[in-house]
Amino acid sequence: MANTAKKVEMGANIAIIIAAMMVGVLFVKNYTGSRPQTAHQIAVGTKFALQDINWNTKEKNIVFALSTTCHFCSESAGFYREVSRVCKEQHIRTIAIFPQPVAAAEEYMKKLGVEFDEVRQASLSGLEISGTPTLLFIDNGGLVRNVWIGKLPTGSEQEILAKARS
Repeated sequence: MANTAKKVEMGANIAIIIAAMMVGVLFVKNYTGSRPQTAHQIAVGTKFALQDINWNTKEKNIVFALSTTCHFCSESAGFYREVSRVCKEQHIRTIAIFPQPVAAAEEYMKKLGVEFDEVRQASLSGLEISGTPTLLFIDNGGLVRNVWIGKLPTGSEQEILAKARS
């Protein structure tokens, strides 16, 4: 009986040591291993890389980076309709960029009742845009002046409308 108890105790000690070693390996792997790099997001002052745009035809431009699969984009449609209306009044160019083909993007916008001056298909990551929706104010030199990312709170929506009206 004493011999069996010693064998059980020895087996339990070995199991504890193995478990502790596995936890140690996982700890080292998770906390000292290479971390995935976060996507780089376009910043204020950056020259916007959208091709074939003559920025100097308008003093102000607003670029909407959207996706037909983005529920925040759909939920923000009322705000986009308002921004589009104000931009038309203020002679500000509006450009929508989608990763999907232009035809699908136009159908999506029609369903939401949103109109933009131009619709383009482009790789958002190639433009340093890491998520949708992203709104950019771009000056007549093609420089990003303001960046808003995600579904915006009312205060940010009002800020955008005020900038468009000024």
